[in-house]
Amino acid sequence: MARTPLTPEDLADALTELHDWTGDVHGIHRRTQGIDFRAAAAHVLALADVADALDHHPDVEISYGTLTVHLLTHSVDAVTELDVEFARRADELLAAQSVGLDGA
Repeated sequence: MARTPLTPEDLADALTELHDWTGDVHGIHRRTQGIDFRAAAAHVLALADVADALDHHPDVEISYGTLTVHLLTHSVDAVTELDVEFARRADELLAAQSVGLDGA
C-alpha cells in the first residue's frame, strides 16, 4: 500500500467516505464517545489485529467514556492511503462490534 502523502483534495474525498473521521494531511482521528472502558479495550484489541495485518500502528487513547484513534504515517509525516485503509477497516470493526456507540 502506498506510503505517499495524500493531497489535501484526495484526503478530503477519502474523509467523505469514512464514518466520523476528521483531520487534515497532518493526521486523521476518530473519537468515539459513550463507550465503557471494557468495550474500548475490546476495540483496541481488535484494532491491534488490523495494525499487525497492515504493519501500520495507530496512536490510541482511552479516557473516561471516550476512545480516540489517531492515524499518521510517521515515516513521511503525513496521511497516506495506508492511513485511509486502516480507517476503513477500523470503521468495519467498530460497526461489527457496535455497542450503541455515540461517534463524535
